[in-house]
Amino acid sequence: MLTLLKRYWMLAALVFAAVLMVLFAAAIPRKPATGLDHVRYPAIEKFGGIAERHDTVDVPDPSKHYHVIFDVVSGSDDPRTINPGLMRVARAVNVFAEAGVPLEHLDFVAIIHGDATRSVVTSSVYEKWFGIENPNVALVSALKEAGVHVRVCGQVLNHWKIADDEVNEEIDITPSALSTLAIYGNEGYAYERL
Repeated sequence: MLTLLKRYWMLAALVFAAVLMVLFAAAIPRKPATGLDHVRYPAIEKFGGIAERHDTVDVPDPSKHYHVIFDVVSGSDDPRTINPGLMRVARAVNVFAEAGVPLEHLDFVAIIHGDATRSVVTSSVYEKWFGIENPNVALVSALKEAGVHVRVCGQVLNHWKIADDEVNEEIDITPSALSTLAIYGNEGYAYERL
């Protein structure tokens, strides 16, 4: 009889502990959702959305010209996801546009290589590889329309056995990301690794 009573008390204590855990979990403040409620797209619609800010430090000057080489090497583990590095290039364009910098004052170049390489292929090649259309094609087109020069490393194309005609026609092929980075570095471009 005593053993049966102990079991009931232990069961009651476990249920009570579980109820307390649920109550405490409900009372803990949660981190806000990661998405932005009011996303703005001042230059590139649908890509690189930004939050409205009213900062006074390091705000781009609309009268100046900006020269940046974006070293896009990161890829996504999910082939259905747009390349995060290219998305950040779009965000950079939108941040400068939001500050009033004309697109003509932005000399942005994105050189793609490394794990980001799969984002450069045509939709038909991408579909053969992953069974879906390349989600980066529309973003590359939007970047080009905003004046961004999108390039891919020719060496990595050879390494990945990607033929030149399998590359999105809106992307230029360079001999090497190494030479592209050196050339733009010598011309004084700011360097951003994405």
